[in-house]
Amino acid sequence: MGLDVYKRLLQVIEHAKTFDPDAYFITGDCCAQEPVQEVYHMLRPILDGLGKPYYLAAGNHDDRRMMRNAFFLEGHNHEPIKGGIEVKGKHFLLLDTSPGHVDQDQVFWLSRALNQYPDADIVMHHPPILMGPSFMDQKYPLMDTDDLLRVLTYDGRPRKVFCGHYHCGRTASYRNLQVFLCPPTSFFIDPTTDEFKEQELPPAYRQLEWTDSGGFRAASIYVPA
Repeated sequence: MGLDVYKRLLQVIEHAKTFDPDAYFITGDCCAQEPVQEVYHMLRPILDGLGKPYYLAAGNHDDRRMMRNAFFLEGHNHEPIKGGIEVKGKHFLLLDTSPGHVDQDQVFWLSRALNQYPDADIVMHHPPILMGPSFMDQKYPLMDTDDLLRVLTYDGRPRKVFCGHYHCGRTASYRNLQVFLCPPTSFFIDPTTDEFKEQELPPAYRQLEWTDSGGFRAASIYVPA
């Protein structure tokens, strides 16, 4: 689309590093269209250079095996990339939505994990609910979400879900869930139209902050050239 996505990614990384975050979440779609192994190998030294822990969710344009080849992730070949994460005593659960749904094995795993860590928040590529932008809601939503939502909402505990996929920044609520879309480092999709339309915006990211007093703040930060 005429964008230098490599340059845009580096802009975001250099800007985010100035805040000295404790960790980074990469919400998926490292590749565009078909996955390419060399892209993951190119990303590895960039992310290693962050100097902090980073965690990758698999997106619908990603390949699990290729991600494992580059980042030495747990599991084998095309198994879902999932797991528990702890950052300064705060727990997160990583889900793999790359096929466009969350399989039953992951749903069972999530149920057990939430029993063990009921205050954990969730990191995944697709949002588990419709977010409002009509093109993505109609064309590319997460499918078969009934069991997933049942597990995420059954205890009624406030729970945050951090996602990508929609190529825009937005926040929505459903029952006890608060769902945050991370804006992209690559191209933006206009959230107001039924058909695909690119929106010209600078690359961006989400800054997430848990305060010592128990509060939470989230900001979408745009990084002009």
